[in-house]
Amino acid sequence: MPFTTSEIDALFDPILTVDAIYTPSGGTAKTIKVVFESEYLSVQVVGDVGVESASPAAYCKSADIIGVQHGDTLAISGTTYNIIGIQPDGTGMTTLILSKD
Repeated sequence: MPFTTSEIDALFDPILTVDAIYTPSGGTAKTIKVVFESEYLSVQVVGDVGVESASPAAYCKSADIIGVQHGDTLAISGTTYNIIGIQPDGTGMTTLILSKD
């Protein structure tokens, strides 16, 4: 069930969000509010050998990124990320999976 606009706006309280510059490929950049997360994951590869990896993601209002595509960019705190995954949740919010590469 989609959230109402006011419910989504409440989730993007300025205390919980950061400014991000969303730039569609070949388009005009705009500033949007996102909830940014960059946690480290440890993945067990073989036996006792593990690999650590960052998994940056940005949660945003779907209405702010209409037409988003893989390869668009999102700049947060001076770091520019490529959008490599787009996961709309059907409620009016989308998770963007990011990569520095």
